[in-house]
Amino acid sequence: MDYATELERLWQGEIKVLEIKPADFMDFQAVFRDYAHRSQIKGIANRGGIIEYRLIEE
Repeated sequence: MDYATELERLWQGEIKVLEIKPADFMDFQAVFRDYAHRSQIKGIANRGGIIEYRLIEE
């Protein structure tokens, strides 16, 4: 998965939720750490280690 593209789609409102599975977390985190708008995106941990990232709406 191209995490940079998916983060941009989330930021642009094309998708509402970006779901990351535990096996993909480290690869995703490497991209997310450098993403310009990361402070506007919130991750919520769910059962089974799946994290849902959503845009923070004001």
